[in-house]
Amino acid sequence: MFPIMPGEANSLSGGMGDLRANHFHAGLDIRTKQREGLDVYAAADGYISRIAVLTAGYGNVVFIKHPNGLTTVYGHLKVLTDTLARFLRQEQYKRQTFEIDLRPEPGQFPVRKGEVIALSGNTGGSGGPHLHFEIRDDRDNLLNPLLFNFSEITDEVNPYFEKVALRTLTPQSRINSEFHRLVLTPVRRPDGTYGFNQPITASGLIGLELLAFDKTSGSPFRSGLSCIEIKLDGREVFAYNMDSFPNEQTRYINVHMNYEVEQTTGQRYHRSYVADGNALTLYQMDNWRGKLPLLDGKPHEITVTLFDAHQNSAVLRFTVQPEPEPATETAAPQTITAVSGAAEIMPAVSIATDENVLKLTVRNLPAGEPPVAQLYIGRWPEELPASYVKNNQAVYLIDLRRYMPDSVQIGAGTMRTFLQKTIIPGKEETYEKDNVSLSFGPKTLFDTLFLAVRQMPGHVMEINQFTIPLNDPLTVSYKPTDTTGIDPARTQMYNTSGNRKQLVGGSWKGGRIEFKTRQLGRFQLLTDTIPPKVQFVTKTPNSISAKITDDLSGINTFRALINGEWVLMLYDYKKALIWSDKLDPAKPFKGDVTIEVTDRAGNVSTVSAVIP
Repeated sequence: MFPIMPGEANSLSGGMGDLRANHFHAGLDIRTKQREGLDVYAAADGYISRIAVLTAGYGNVVFIKHPNGLTTVYGHLKVLTDTLARFLRQEQYKRQTFEIDLRPEPGQFPVRKGEVIALSGNTGGSGGPHLHFEIRDDRDNLLNPLLFNFSEITDEVNPYFEKVALRTLTPQSRINSEFHRLVLTPVRRPDGTYGFNQPITASGLIGLELLAFDKTSGSPFRSGLSCIEIKLDGREVFAYNMDSFPNEQTRYINVHMNYEVEQTTGQRYHRSYVADGNALTLYQMDNWRGKLPLLDGKPHEITVTLFDAHQNSAVLRFTVQPEPEPATETAAPQTITAVSGAAEIMPAVSIATDENVLKLTVRNLPAGEPPVAQLYIGRWPEELPASYVKNNQAVYLIDLRRYMPDSVQIGAGTMRTFLQKTIIPGKEETYEKDNVSLSFGPKTLFDTLFLAVRQMPGHVMEINQFTIPLNDPLTVSYKPTDTTGIDPARTQMYNTSGNRKQLVGGSWKGGRIEFKTRQLGRFQLLTDTIPPKVQFVTKTPNSISAKITDDLSGINTFRALINGEWVLMLYDYKKALIWSDKLDPAKPFKGDVTIEVTDRAGNVSTVSAVIP
């Protein structure tokens, strides 16, 4: 049965398979009238198999195991019902911890279908009051709850296209005579289908990316797509289906969507082709893995169809005309994702990367033929003529599978690429040079990495770019050349890519700091000597609460004591608020109260008061 307001019309704020940061959304976000405190019902008979309290993520969450092997999950709960709440609170006091993960015995907490197990809330990583609801099978595969035909959810709204991107995938590919990513806005036609109001020419191997969404009836919120189908000249070349997916594969979202665009703009495009390194089992595809082989110099019709779980659909049709000189690839090559390191940019020259191609653009050319680029691999140069000239710009395309230059000379100017080594996924690899050591595990990379390492003043190190995703963590060891002013007790590594300061951490030994990261980009040693801020909000016989904040490394632990006895404090990081939850609600607080908060750099703040 439906877990919120069963039998009544409802709607969703999120759906199965929505593209989220580092994961696919694993179920439904069911709306709760924009408030907390609605009854949450067990969807079927079973027993409580797991209760957890998490600062982020699911927040307060309950798992119910059912006799047919399915498990239902209820997240962002405000409070549990009395029996469960007492058990949870007792365990938190016993272990003196707010965050906890409990696995009750199968017969300890049986539940019946329709039994109230909790009240809905807004805990954890929730962006507003709602119930997160999942259905999993006995192998921990996520199943789309909408396939269970809940009458409470109706959907007569079609999916829709917002943006479409075409991108070149090899050095020989062109779109409108350029090697680039072309973003288009579909226009809805009178017959309900979508198209483009501008001509498109293309040749070579082309990738299609979609910024598209669905909605359910009665909801202003957009959600993900259930199915995508791509046809080239009437023949299906790619299909994506989100009826279910293995929970263990959720991080592969970072190679399903265009991760670079997501990191730089926040927009999450579905790749409608299977990138190298993508092991998801959600696709049907041809030998080109969904990439469009526009190789014959002829026009081609492309049809894109979106479906939601209720089989509402939207169709986009457009024709791609051939480039004047079509590409001549004859076999499906292996496309390698790669990004070079930052480069020192000469005036009027820019450097960028796209898949396995290093792209140099020289602007404001003088009259005549563009100069030949000299690619330096060690001491010996390789000559590379301009790939094409357009709009007074010469473009040089370097296939990094063939050449990995440490510097490039064009005319009188030379730029470094900081490229060091090719790192292959699936095996352990190590890079060591000067004061930097990198250790790659077999599952660190999704795809081949053309490693670029650069060091800069101020204890700054750059490892490729933050627009390249990692699967498992990379282990980094770094020894500062000058340790003056470094306090190992308070100095840790931060990822400072994109004007942010995100703590990575690390441990010091022998003047080196070792840390693990699931992000590439720019890293910097920063010292945090400022303790957290703690301010009482209430301190009465019935309640203790306080605001807790930290300016750099972030909150690590908090603890409250009444006359030396530990008191459970609940925490909402979104409100920066902690508040008490008594073991015995009838016993008033009285005496000396102390709150101690420690940040992730080890700085400690303590506030005290007396409750008369």
